[in-house]
Amino acid sequence: MEFKKAVRKQAKLRLALSGPSGSGKTYGALLLAKGMGGRTAVIDTERGSASLYSHIHDFDALDLDPPYTPERFVDAVHAAERAGYDVLVIDSITHEWSGVGGCLELVDEIARARYKGNSWSAWNDITPRHRAFLDTILRSPMHIIATMRSKTETAQTEENGRKKVVKLGMKAEQRDGSEYEFTTVLDIVHDGHYATPSKDRTGLFTGDPHQITEATGAMLLD
Repeated sequence: MEFKKAVRKQAKLRLALSGPSGSGKTYGALLLAKGMGGRTAVIDTERGSASLYSHIHDFDALDLDPPYTPERFVDAVHAAERAGYDVLVIDSITHEWSGVGGCLELVDEIARARYKGNSWSAWNDITPRHRAFLDTILRSPMHIIATMRSKTETAQTEENGRKKVVKLGMKAEQRDGSEYEFTTVLDIVHDGHYATPSKDRTGLFTGDPHQITEATGAMLLD
């Protein structure tokens, strides 16, 4: 065992972009990757949508079709590592959670097949598989940018005797707590590719909306 001086540039970026469908997550991820430089690979679960932006950045794509099991994502990440890519975009990791053959479907299937419908027992089988997926991202020698779909979270309240629905904000479609695995999480807030940080260990972002550009990607590596 040997201790070494911590150097920021030695750390690989783990960044998540969260936003509703059509908010510009893929476009923003590719702009960041372009600014970071090096060879870029994209794991595309969005029916080839990343290739629509091939004019803004030179990258290689792997179209990942269902079933979206954790193991298929792990295999795809390892394939990118073996090919020597510098930056990997995973668009999107929501499918690993709630897509066809993803964790939520697997829990239902295993609960019915093995545990008489008891989903709590089924999670004992699925949680280690999901954890292995996250660990693969964390331990990769590549910079990784992952996109996550988000949806509006609401709650019903009562005011002056009348019930109403209030918006609580946006919630990423991934397992609760997954965002804590990333160095930085940027929530895309509206058109124009502006994002606000919901988590940032780099200290580079303020709470104000920040426009995602190539320069943002370069800044993340400085």
